[in-house]
Order: sequence, then structure tokens, then C-alpha cells
Amino acid sequence: MTRNTSTGCANHNSYFTLDHTESKIDGDEQQTVYHFTATPLTSSPWGEGFQHGSPPAALVSNLLEAGAHEAGLDMGAGRFSRMTVDILGAVPLGKLLGHTTVIRPGKRISLLECVVTGESGREFIRGRGWWLKETDTSAIERVVADNIPGPENGEPATDWLKHWASGYIDSIEVIRVPLPERERDNAEANPNCYWTRSAYPTVAGQEESAWTRLMKTADIANGLNMHLLDIKEWTYMNVDMSVYLHRMPVGEWTGIVAEHNYGPDGIGTTIARIYDTSGPIGTINQAIMLAPVN
Repeated sequence: MTRNTSTGCANHNSYFTLDHTESKIDGDEQQTVYHFTATPLTSSPWGEGFQHGSPPAALVSNLLEAGAHEAGLDMGAGRFSRMTVDILGAVPLGKLLGHTTVIRPGKRISLLECVVTGESGREFIRGRGWWLKETDTSAIERVVADNIPGPENGEPATDWLKHWASGYIDSIEVIRVPLPERERDNAEANPNCYWTRSAYPTVAGQEESAWTRLMKTADIANGLNMHLLDIKEWTYMNVDMSVYLHRMPVGEWTGIVAEHNYGPDGIGTTIARIYDTSGPIGTINQAIMLAPVN
């Protein structure tokens, strides 16, 4: 597969534009269908004409939260605890349609699903999110993850950015911070954490939630392994991503400590802890398909 090393930041100021919406009847329910256009800022390093996984993940967040609002869920009284993105095929640049349905309705617990398709109707993404009603549990709040140094302690990951150069990668900021050595029984731990942010909105003209801001960069987790696999010798694309948040992030930076597990049969996993500048906020899990470059 030929890598796309072209840049796409010039003359674009968002990952998607919202062209228009339409209302459709699905069974007994009215459904809002959103029509988007993906800009070159979404482009993947793995080939021409399709997107990196992060912008569609942010679009999933955008659609799930819009669907929650349409369903009458009080976003001030509850929030999404988990969002999962299943990648059903390479997401193309250009026109996309998205809609959201409530799979499991409830005032305390709701499960929502969004679908992103092309104009032909082919599905490229299915995303699901659990919305939970909030309760004050500050008296028992706890986390088990170690804290990590903040982005002010690192340097731009220039080699990583050049390694993955593409429209999307060129649009984000990535800071690498060395971590203290950690003892492990098996493979060596990732020696670095990475802080990342993007100044570009997911959808032009729309304010972003903390979930959507996080999802704009979460999908880079499986690529934070330059010290392990050479992309000239191996491909390692993820087919999904699940993000769990025990606390909502604050601020624009997302810290990622990613660990990569590779099985003997061409299948791997990425397991990452994620942070804001105040401490741990949750985890990322990805299923990885490993293959040698022919």
C-alpha cells in the first residue's frame, strides 16, 4: 500500500463541513440525516482518497451527542461514559451521511447508535455510546493510573509527525515526553507519553464538546509505536476503537500512554491510558490487524 505523504492544511479550516440536514421517517420515528463533506484535513497516511481514523471518530461523537439532544436526554444531567467506533471500511474523502438512533431508551441509562455512510448507502462507520445519568460520587472518587508529566515538559514529536505525514497528521500538534523507566515482567514499556491537540474544529462553525475534542486525536494511539515496528515492513491498522471516560476531560490537551500487544497470529491490541493536564481520565482500546508489507 502506498503511503500518502501530501499535506492538506492549506485553505481548509475544519475536518468536515455540514452541507445540510433532512428529516426522514424510520418506522414510527422521525430521523435527522446530516450531510457532511470531508476536507483534505482528514486524509490518511496509508493511501490516497480516504481518511485517518480520528476525524470519523470525532464525527461519531458529534452525531451521538446530537442524537442524544434530539432524543430529549439532558446533557447537563448525564453524559456518555463510553463511545465505540467500528470501522467497516476505509472512510472516503468527500460526501458522507450520518444519522443516530436510540437503541436502548431510558432516563438513567440509554444506548445510542450512529451510522456513517457514503452517498450510495454503503456503511463505513458504526458508532455506539452509553449515556448515563450523573450522581455525585466525589466522596469516593479514585483513580489507579500513575500521573504523567505535562506537555510543558516535552518537545514536539517532529520525527513522529514526519513519519506519519498526511493531511490529518499535519493538522495536529504532538508533544513527546519521556517517562521514567518502569519494570515489566514481559515486553519493555513504551518509553514515552504523547500529548496531542488540534486547533481545527470537527465540523465548521460548530462549538465542540469535550468528548468530540478528545476523539479528534484518540485514534493515533496505535501509531505511537515507532520504536517497535517499521511501517516500511509492517502495517498495523486498527479496525475499531473504544474510549471509556471515568471523568470528563478539561482543556485542549489529551495525554496518551499507549501499550502495544502483538499476538502470534496477525492480531494485536492497543491499550492506552488517557489524561488531561489534571490527571487520568480514562482508557482507549483498539483491535489491530498486523501484516507484513509485501
